[in-house]
Amino acid sequence: MGLFDLFGKEPREMKERTAYLTEKETERAVPFESQDKKDAPVSVFVPTSFSDVETIIDRLKEGKNAVVHLTRLKKETAVRVLDLLSGAIYALGGGIYEMEKEVFMFSPSGVEIN
Repeated sequence: MGLFDLFGKEPREMKERTAYLTEKETERAVPFESQDKKDAPVSVFVPTSFSDVETIIDRLKEGKNAVVHLTRLKKETAVRVLDLLSGAIYALGGGIYEMEKEVFMFSPSGVEIN
């Protein structure tokens, strides 16, 4: 399965799914970056447009993990955001982890995820 096949697929069958942000938390989240501290090791982003990608890439360049919820974007915009973030994380030598449908963790080089 390629990276571009992630959207439009049915979610994998899991016995129990953990929601990282509830519907209510997603609605009250600051439109772009969640309320976590700037010095936290992981930032949670809920982008609302393609222009929000720059801030996510800046966090990755700082060596921090970024969890990105693409649930508020149209499918076409979500694919563009994922493409750009994939290129950025490749250039930084990091990795992408699919946490659940339309929720991804981007981890720069030197940061290990268990």
